[in-house]
Amino acid sequence: MNHRDQELIDRYFQGRASDEAIAELEARMLINPELRKQYLYDAMAESDLRSFALREEGANAQEAIALPTSPRSRMSLVLLSAAAAAAAMIIAGVWFFRDNPQTVGTIASSEQAGWQSEQPTLDGTAFGPGSYVLQTGLATLAFNSGAEVTIEAPTKIDIISDMRVIFDYGQASFHVPDRAFGFRVDTPFGHVVDHGTKFSLQLPKGTDEATFAVQEGKIALHHHNGDVQHLLTNEAAIMTAGALEVYVDPLAEGRLPAKTPVTAISPSRETTIIYNYANAPGRLPPDFLLVKHQAETPTVDRRALIAFDISALDLDQVSAARVHLNAVPSGMGQVTHMPKISEFVLLAIPDGALENWKADGLLWEEAPQLEELTPVARFSLARSEQSKAITLESAELLEHLKTDKSGEVSFMLHCTTKGASLVHGFASSLHREAAGPILEVETH
Repeated sequence: MNHRDQELIDRYFQGRASDEAIAELEARMLINPELRKQYLYDAMAESDLRSFALREEGANAQEAIALPTSPRSRMSLVLLSAAAAAAAMIIAGVWFFRDNPQTVGTIASSEQAGWQSEQPTLDGTAFGPGSYVLQTGLATLAFNSGAEVTIEAPTKIDIISDMRVIFDYGQASFHVPDRAFGFRVDTPFGHVVDHGTKFSLQLPKGTDEATFAVQEGKIALHHHNGDVQHLLTNEAAIMTAGALEVYVDPLAEGRLPAKTPVTAISPSRETTIIYNYANAPGRLPPDFLLVKHQAETPTVDRRALIAFDISALDLDQVSAARVHLNAVPSGMGQVTHMPKISEFVLLAIPDGALENWKADGLLWEEAPQLEELTPVARFSLARSEQSKAITLESAELLEHLKTDKSGEVSFMLHCTTKGASLVHGFASSLHREAAGPILEVETH
């Protein structure tokens, strides 16, 4: 259950929910059995608390099971009936929800689309109410009402009917002809009602604002705080939790948010070490940083070392630090022999003699040893993830950077999971396709 769901439930039981918030909660509950369960649990807890309070006051115990009943806080009869039915099933010891056979539209097209959904998501298949997550590519949903929605990954959308959807995050364009007048899109901050138009919605995952831009026609934006704005052709608006701001954006390009100054630093040195150096020829290509933890002999373990020159930085102004890596297929070893998940650790090499490792011909025994180093970040890779962008950020990493005295920071990359023949590959600065390691630093 996401943050918005819990917020709606909390507002309802605290008597602070508006009519629109109650309608949104009801819509979400109709398609989300987990949310219905959570609502019921919270209702039971609320009832227990009220019962206890009323018993303390000597009040009629029958009143203890009452839920909020003010006009702004009363749930619809349909929702209360659903909750009562759910309660009966809990008492019986069985939860049973039938799939809704209703269909509200057809998947008109998929462009390298990868879905996460319990329903069929192939081209031309009909879809019904439910939650859909587009993980890759683009897809176009043609609703029976005539509305058409094209979404770009990553996007999560909850479909209520052929006239209403809940847009959790992502990017989409909407084409709503006259016969679908009134098509509604709910967001975490409010909703939009379409009056026959073409418009776009941008709500990136993890951000706190939704951007609406009208290419043709008219839409009405309704903020949770009661503010209502109408947008016409070439007009746009930003909706946040606290406000609704309208502006003109004829190209519908959106606006770039202000960003903290960032410095990207490429490695000053990088290398791979191998345990049995006598077997090294052909096993240490320069365009890869190779990592391996062999479970059985003969041992051919590998570790990668990376250094970054930070002498030009004012460390007192550094506010954040991240290390970016790109996992790439090494072509060495067999994936199917590996554990499903391999764990990795990035270790900081301290100032002094240990930091003076050489980038060419470094022997295993000459390199810093694990017990001499400090872990600053960890990550994992599934054996199915031969290609993946990795970003490492931690308080320990930032501290290592800010306390540096030599003008250079260096790290060792080590696999803590013992495996078989696969050699994990990470792009070096010489890789022809993927970017090599980058130290990204933010300053005040």
